[in-house]
Amino acid sequence: MNLFGKKEEEEEAKDSPKHTLGFSGDLNSIMNHFYIKKYELNTIDQLTDIKHQLRARKILIIDVQKVLEGSNAKILEFKEVIDELKNFVRQNGGSIGRLGKKYLILTPSAQIRISN
Repeated sequence: MNLFGKKEEEEEAKDSPKHTLGFSGDLNSIMNHFYIKKYELNTIDQLTDIKHQLRARKILIIDVQKVLEGSNAKILEFKEVIDELKNFVRQNGGSIGRLGKKYLILTPSAQIRISN
């Protein structure tokens, strides 16, 4: 204990990078359970798996190039999938965004947001 009645470990924790960056213990425990995963979208049928990955607290970076190279009918289906993903992500507090021309990024919850 020091002169102010605090444990020395508490004072040392205040000087840690996590404290300096503003991470509290609660946020730190939340952040430890998110993962980033690259995901290749080959068919529209993978929508269920994408939702499963998001429920498993994964931040997805989705390569959509193969779907975009398909026929016009496939692209129309892809737009419907994107709308469904937008609704799913927003219902869970997450967000969706584009990374260039061929990637999407999806976050699973409100703790991690995409800024435009």
